[in-house]
Amino acid sequence: MAGLLTAAVGVAGTLGSAWLTQNRGDALRREEWERQDRARRAESEAQRADTGRAALRKSYTELNAAARHYLTTLSDHYYALRAVGAGVSQESVTAHESLAAVEAARVEYRRLYAEAQMIVPDAVLVEVRLASHRLGTVYGALVRLTRGTAREGDDLTAVRDAVKETWDVLARMRAAMRRDLGTTGPSPR
Repeated sequence: MAGLLTAAVGVAGTLGSAWLTQNRGDALRREEWERQDRARRAESEAQRADTGRAALRKSYTELNAAARHYLTTLSDHYYALRAVGAGVSQESVTAHESLAAVEAARVEYRRLYAEAQMIVPDAVLVEVRLASHRLGTVYGALVRLTRGTAREGDDLTAVRDAVKETWDVLARMRAAMRRDLGTTGPSPR
């Protein structure tokens, strides 16, 4: 009986050892697979974040450039109207050509503004909306002056002041964008 018991313990030990070895191997392979899966997910998430950041930077850059160009064309149109009013230009052809340039800049700006509305964070969007409103206000006054449908308060002096104020609004918008991108502050050394 002692021999039989010894043999049973030996067989159980041999089988138990194989079972424990197999379980431990399975657990190690599972842990390695989970570690690799976590690393793949983290890498994928980091890549998505980088792609999103690049898209945001591109949107900010294009919107800033379009807003500045739009305001520059508005300012140019102001000077064209002023020249017509001062009798420097005999015809308003220059003013109409200038208005065509404003319209082209406005279309491009509005396209980029619509795109930015979908990806810009709320804190920056506040400044973007303000800039858009100011640009629209200047545009409206200039168009009414060009077409001879000016409202009370629409005059070249008011437009000149509005253009100057709008440059400041664009500077605040750009600063908000730079803060969001983390590009403000001193350069690293």
